[in-house]
Amino acid sequence: MNDKLKILFLCTGNSCRSQMAEGWCRQLKGGEITAFSAGTAPQGLNPHAVRVMAEAGVDISGQRSQHVDAFKDRPLDAVVTVCGDAQENCPVFPGPHKVFHAGFPDPPTMAAELAAQGASEEAQLDCYRQVRDQIRDYILTLPEALQLRPEEIRAQVRSRYAGIAVRGGSCCSSSGCSPQPLGSPSASASVGYTAEEMAAVPEGANMGLGCGNPQAVAELKPGETVLDLGSGGGFDCFLAARQVGASGRVIGVDMTPEMISKARANARQGGYANVEFRLGEIEHLPVADSSADVIMSNCVINLSPDKAQVFAEIFRVLRPGGRLAVSDVVAIVPLPPELRADMEAYTSCAAGAAQVSELEAMLRQAGFSAVSVEINEESRAFIKDWLPGSGIENYVRSALIKAVK
Repeated sequence: MNDKLKILFLCTGNSCRSQMAEGWCRQLKGGEITAFSAGTAPQGLNPHAVRVMAEAGVDISGQRSQHVDAFKDRPLDAVVTVCGDAQENCPVFPGPHKVFHAGFPDPPTMAAELAAQGASEEAQLDCYRQVRDQIRDYILTLPEALQLRPEEIRAQVRSRYAGIAVRGGSCCSSSGCSPQPLGSPSASASVGYTAEEMAAVPEGANMGLGCGNPQAVAELKPGETVLDLGSGGGFDCFLAARQVGASGRVIGVDMTPEMISKARANARQGGYANVEFRLGEIEHLPVADSSADVIMSNCVINLSPDKAQVFAEIFRVLRPGGRLAVSDVVAIVPLPPELRADMEAYTSCAAGAAQVSELEAMLRQAGFSAVSVEINEESRAFIKDWLPGSGIENYVRSALIKAVK
């Protein structure tokens, strides 16, 4: 019986970084991991990558460049994308596999830039050596860096937000952060809500858990049906209800029973006849096909371990021409492996953040058009308090995400 983890390292050309990762994995973790590599447009082994790996005592000359299609039906424990965030977009790997991102700079691009400046071949090879060593250091963190299992993530997120619903709290880390008190006007004001909006909802609905204001871009109209993913205490649902009016309808979905109970109590307190709350996971929405005009969410999709499935469900539920209006956390650069593997960082709305290019690719793959991601650089000011001392503000921002079915 083979109990080794099966990991596929994926990039575009499968010529350099993913090949190095496969080689290092075989050399350093061969007793624990069976490694593969592939690309969406295989280009063959890069001879400079072969040379610098040989210098480090790792022979990758026998590895071959192959297409990702060869792995789509093979059992894998994880897929690790290794493309950088600036030079190219990482491929999206479909299916139930856990996908992690560990972006590294592109040595051929770095070397070409030096060559254009007249640098020596040795200086150009140093680009490959630098990335080689970065990949080695990442491989040394495996398999621990891949231990955030989807079922564990959901359980921890559910537990954390159940506690917030019952006792109060915030999306901040339990180890430091000085969060705003539950329902504090200044907490929601800092992410874009007006004083009038905060005063318009029942007491206890504004829990200060957002990272932006999706209402600002939702363009809600009277009579529309609105779905809010991860509805919490009902804050955004109650604001939406005012805009769609008595002829409209608002549905909130949350996977935490305690939050659903709190939101329903708030709805009764406020007399909201056109708002209802349903228990369910956003990866499997308890909502009929083509039934919503607008889907909103506020700082929730980053918490899902299967974002591609979330976007597929959103597309299913939206009517043709329906709109997506989301405020969420996105990665502006690849997160370090130690942050990606930190459960507290995940439940604090940080470690689960996808890069902009990844989000755009997932949305388009789901079928959306008019995709846009608007990053809020000012969000750095409040994100730095989520995990004090971690430097998370150097990696993630809040963003407004829009798309049309």
